[in-house]
Amino acid sequence: MSQFDFPRINFYGQAFINPGTANNNLLLPLLTYDPIQVKAILPPRIYLSPDLILLHKLGGLPVPEDSPVNYDESTQPYIEIQPIDTPEKYKSWAKTPLGKFSLDEPYHEMYQLVRTKRNQQPFTGHLPAGWNYYGGMEFGFENVKVGSIAVPVSETEHQLFTSNAPDCPADVAAILGATIDLKNDRGRTSAVMIDILPTLAFYSQVFCDTFHVQKNGLSLLKGTPKKASLRFFNKERILNQEGVFGASGTFFSVIPVENITNGVHSPIFSFFLKYQPKTIRIKGVFIQYTLFEIKEDRTIDYNTSGEKANPATATLTGCITPWYEDDMMSIAMGRQLLPEMPFLNKKKLASFVCRIDTQRRMVALDMSGSIPEQLVQEHPTPVYETYPLGELTLKLLEDDNQETTLGTFHLSPSYFDRNRLLINGGLIEVSFKDKDFLTAVRLEKGTLLLYGYLKSSEDSPETAVLLMKESPFMVASDQAGMYAEQGQIEKTYRCYDFQKEWCQVRVYQRGKPFIGDVPMTIMELKMTGVSASASAKTFLITHHFRDKQTLTFPTEQAANAMYVFYPTPPPVISEDLVTEIQRTGFFVSLRVLPKKEFGKYLDPAHIDYPTPVTFEVLYKELLQTSDLIFPMSSLITPFTEAYFRKGGAFIKQRMASENWANATYMPSSRDMSTAQWLLFCKWLDEIE
Repeated sequence: MSQFDFPRINFYGQAFINPGTANNNLLLPLLTYDPIQVKAILPPRIYLSPDLILLHKLGGLPVPEDSPVNYDESTQPYIEIQPIDTPEKYKSWAKTPLGKFSLDEPYHEMYQLVRTKRNQQPFTGHLPAGWNYYGGMEFGFENVKVGSIAVPVSETEHQLFTSNAPDCPADVAAILGATIDLKNDRGRTSAVMIDILPTLAFYSQVFCDTFHVQKNGLSLLKGTPKKASLRFFNKERILNQEGVFGASGTFFSVIPVENITNGVHSPIFSFFLKYQPKTIRIKGVFIQYTLFEIKEDRTIDYNTSGEKANPATATLTGCITPWYEDDMMSIAMGRQLLPEMPFLNKKKLASFVCRIDTQRRMVALDMSGSIPEQLVQEHPTPVYETYPLGELTLKLLEDDNQETTLGTFHLSPSYFDRNRLLINGGLIEVSFKDKDFLTAVRLEKGTLLLYGYLKSSEDSPETAVLLMKESPFMVASDQAGMYAEQGQIEKTYRCYDFQKEWCQVRVYQRGKPFIGDVPMTIMELKMTGVSASASAKTFLITHHFRDKQTLTFPTEQAANAMYVFYPTPPPVISEDLVTEIQRTGFFVSLRVLPKKEFGKYLDPAHIDYPTPVTFEVLYKELLQTSDLIFPMSSLITPFTEAYFRKGGAFIKQRMASENWANATYMPSSRDMSTAQWLLFCKWLDEIE
């Protein structure tokens, strides 16, 4: 059960996130990047709504006379910003507020007229490249340290030790206060964070080469984690903030024992072996961390800052626990509670997982990503505090519709302040030791309910409501973020490294693997056209879905797609799949990379083979998108023929499939197709 297991090493601190923002199309219907075909849109396009098309027909759309309405492959109408037609012009235009660049002056009036899809604001003044054009995808921990450690003291009791706890065992004290970072031996962060689908960013992944816990110069744990996966996205964590500023997300990863320096003799691994209460084999360490309280500087002036990154920061809280033989590696399965009624206006608690420990007579709730907060001070430094949600009551609903109270707990600055959240990682325990009549069978068959209070406004009276209800099933896959090639024959996908694997789906009921058949509907959410809209349709309906069943997905077309699972589906499934993704987290993401037609360069059977691969061809077909959308890549590795000729062997090593799981892989966006890789290899062969 991972984060619910012992020993549990809790840590907290800060994180920095350095995403490139030019691939997010934040100003739709202004399109600068096609995430399906993986290319920069040059010249950029403004897609036209029916109202704007009508205005154009009436002669009222303020565009140059020589700017015709074009139609893409999906017959969606658009107008090109024609003066922005070279890479050099594109990069200068992208980091200039719309309406301020001289070359596109004939379109300035149109920028005032057209509004963004996201927030309905005019284009004017917004940056096409977003607030971090020079982001290099890096991710790292800052000032992260171990704040507490929970260890079992008997079969039914455990104890939480902090740095000032009396009678702290020496081996526990040796870990308390230790620092945690993701730095390599050169002192630089060894991790990158990548959204698998740039415009459907519900699944982010962290590729990390080094996770290091140390204290007083002694290495306590050092190893290479598997790719970390984003789970339990909460868009309403900070109640009085909107968008990313109000959101949080929880990541899960593991370090197999074979990836740990000194293996089982590593100090923390030895610590786990000493205190583990289970007899199951420990196969590594399990890592969970939640990012919240996001801070971004969106007032960037590229004329002043120059070609520098503008990373975001976040508060971080997490834990390290044993990773057992039966555990998944990208999520902790358990009994999952889903939101029902709001507690303030339309705000709801986010879903979370819990575990019933019948030996300790305790329910452990992992609310690390769900405890609501509010921003209580914005300047000069943001200050956050737990929202006064009040008393919450956990109940068990049984077959006869009888509800039995298991226990209560409080969420408020007085009972569970922000400092406590950081110290213990947001794990809340509810004891039912006084409920001797609740047998293990009754607990296993019952449904967990969480009651609280609703306030329609800050000053309104409270009304008791059902806030959360346990889902009959929990559905997840370790292959939650997959890459495929358009037209591939294989039914396996790239997920964690260069070796492809099956997409296996796990189905749990009441915290245990489900045995038998369960009705399942799977819906497909796929970006259409150039990602300006999405379509939803049924992918699979079956009454005989089973735990550990494998799935295959269509790869005939390049795609950005998500597949949403509905176990025991409702009579009517809404096409608003994004809401369901946020509510349950029962989904997987698939990016099908587009097939490139390079036959004349690579295929001896092609009529024009062998056409030489010039560097100009290589730039256009492989490097240009990175140059325009992730310009930091071309600052680190100059996209010039001279540099590539000199460093070709080194660059090839970075781009090879064997390096795919490492943070040093190029391109870090991981959207290079096999054909593009072969084109690079052919160019390299021809110059040698």
